[in-house]
Amino acid sequence: MPSNSYPIIAREGWLFIGILVLLLIGAYYYLGTTITVIIATILVLTLYLLRDPEQTIPSSPLAIVSPVFGKIISIDEVEDPWVTRRALQIKIRMSLLDIYSIRSPIEGKIVNQWTRRPEGENNGRRFAFRVRSDEEDEVVVVINLNFLTAFFFRFYVHSGERLGHGQRCGYLYFGGCVEILVPENSKISIQPGERINSGSGILAHLVHTSVATAIHPEEEHVKQG
Repeated sequence: MPSNSYPIIAREGWLFIGILVLLLIGAYYYLGTTITVIIATILVLTLYLLRDPEQTIPSSPLAIVSPVFGKIISIDEVEDPWVTRRALQIKIRMSLLDIYSIRSPIEGKIVNQWTRRPEGENNGRRFAFRVRSDEEDEVVVVINLNFLTAFFFRFYVHSGERLGHGQRCGYLYFGGCVEILVPENSKISIQPGERINSGSGILAHLVHTSVATAIHPEEEHVKQG
């Protein structure tokens, strides 16, 4: 289970940072100013790319938060290829400069993980996970992977484990395209073209229909009679 506390510079990059620091020290003493400045610049850029600031999770339990930083590409009604249902599919594209951490869109239990594309799909390798809330709401997050991101991608939760609302659960080096499949009746809170933050940015709200049936005035009159 991933921790709720983590450093402001992602642990996933500490090895790279350590190597760069050693190279910087060596360059300072043995290779001269030019090489030292180049390595120092690379180190500063790496620290920026690996930043992972804390996010303020919305207090609304029905809010579906974005699992990643990025730009909203599209919102479509689709047949969910991972779960048998109609769903709203929200696509987010992360840039190289976005924060790479992955968060849970809702509070709940991981009920499925897939490391292959669904039946009939042939557009590249994917990783997907399905979160089910205590109220039986389900959200599927699909991460599209290429050769580079597939090698470095990290996900820290196993099926059957619980995740908190907006909890950090993975890391996608260099970013990529992410799809979030939410219940068809969800109330969308964003539009294509908008940028959104992971954990604190709200994609949509779950809608729970009351099971109580209102009594029509005529029916109430008949009962009273």
